[in-house]
Amino acid sequence: MPPTNRGRIVPSNSGEPKRIRKFRLEIAKQIPEFPNNQDTLALLEEKSLGSLLIDYANWVFRYVPPRPRTVYIEPTITADHRWSLLSVETKAFLEKVRLGADLTPYLSLKVHRQGFTPMAASVGSDVDRWADKDFLLTVMGFHHFHLNPVIEARGHAKRTDDVLFAQVTRDKFSAIGFFDHSVFKPTKEVGGEMQAERKRLWKVFDERVTVGMAPGIVYTSSPIATSGHSLHHIRLAMDYARVVAEIDPKLDDPSFRSELFPSIDPALARALKPSWRMNYLDLGLFDKKSNIFFILRKGPC
Repeated sequence: MPPTNRGRIVPSNSGEPKRIRKFRLEIAKQIPEFPNNQDTLALLEEKSLGSLLIDYANWVFRYVPPRPRTVYIEPTITADHRWSLLSVETKAFLEKVRLGADLTPYLSLKVHRQGFTPMAASVGSDVDRWADKDFLLTVMGFHHFHLNPVIEARGHAKRTDDVLFAQVTRDKFSAIGFFDHSVFKPTKEVGGEMQAERKRLWKVFDERVTVGMAPGIVYTSSPIATSGHSLHHIRLAMDYARVVAEIDPKLDDPSFRSELFPSIDPALARALKPSWRMNYLDLGLFDKKSNIFFILRKGPC
């Protein structure tokens, strides 16, 4: 699981089932907020489960759960001169991907510090909706990785200017291309002119999205809400909240647990004391005594 933040005691709310409340507050503690203070944490803890899961999905999608993946090398990356220039680092990194190693050290450091800020939800024409979001990941679905093999004392790879962009699913890792850090600069920061690297990334994205489409087709590649959140994450959060609300009232019934977990011994199912848990974007029930995590909904990666 992603690293947890810190905890504090919150007064009990009798109107919310105990198991769901515990789950909701655990999620709130995991999301790194900025400013990192009790007021910001309180805002997260006051949210409904569905609303909180939107913020959680927005943040935790920036991680890559460690599991073996098939690596696909796209022509857009092999055509880059950096393919040979960074061949040693790239080969070593992609081998880690194939083996299912933890790729967290190679991610942006912001993922550990900037998961939620009240400023992004403020009212006003000058509000930065993207302050707590990875714009390129949210819009394009591309993660980026620093390939330096040197792991520094704090556990992250030494920062590099050139980064590898990739599209990651549960079982596939498609290496898209190399880009320098100018790709992250919004147009407004460079006098209204889009940087060459950013323009090239958009071209790669558009070509991937429209492959196989007939000319003249109208499409929406990445629907985004006015809050800046991906509509995919909003729908995921609402579905997860619905699953929790429907199943939780039945969890104390031993016969229901036997039906819910048909693959395990009925006697064990009756003895379980499950609690709600998120493992990255997988929603499930965890039994501490048996150390079993039952996945009810699988995340996108």
